[in-house]
Amino acid sequence: MGFNLETFLQYFVKYHLLVIFLGTFIEGEVVLIAGGFLVYEGHLSFAVLVSVATLAAIIGDNFFYWLGRGHRVGAKHPLAARLLNFIGEHRLFKGEQFLRRHGGKSVFFVRFLYGLRFAGAMTAGYLGMGFGRFFCFNLIGSLSWALLIGGSGYLFGRSLEAVAKGVRLAEIGSVLVLGGLLAIYLANKWRKKKAAKESV
Repeated sequence: MGFNLETFLQYFVKYHLLVIFLGTFIEGEVVLIAGGFLVYEGHLSFAVLVSVATLAAIIGDNFFYWLGRGHRVGAKHPLAARLLNFIGEHRLFKGEQFLRRHGGKSVFFVRFLYGLRFAGAMTAGYLGMGFGRFFCFNLIGSLSWALLIGGSGYLFGRSLEAVAKGVRLAEIGSVLVLGGLLAIYLANKWRKKKAAKESV
């Protein structure tokens, strides 16, 4: 049975809160942009979208923060070991430099860097940043991120109004999904290229 985008979008509309929560737990740009479009379509309010995305982002970041913090104090969790190995010693070293240079602001900035959020939160915990400081900047960053990305999805929906009359939701959803996947692909390609240069 092949993938049916229209069926997927119907389920997304029906279970949008659950999908938005799970989708923004770690990353979530594509889901959040699609959520902003649902706001434009009238399926949910912007306040609910931002609240759910912010809550999920905070829970996800705090999970990885405490995973890193626990690994620091000797709780050698297998998942933490694998993730720290994935982050790499050079990234931990750079993360420590970044934390020392920018302090709590680094937690705010990393929320807007696709693919580095869980690594940033885990590094903050592993390097011993105080929880109160981490939580405060993470709260501000997660809320700002949800407002900005969710708002961009809503504005994207408005911008399509003039050209999308008569176009089905599935067709518009295809543009959103493909655009988001393209952005993720380009971001990953740029990050790998940068990592390759640094390793030389």
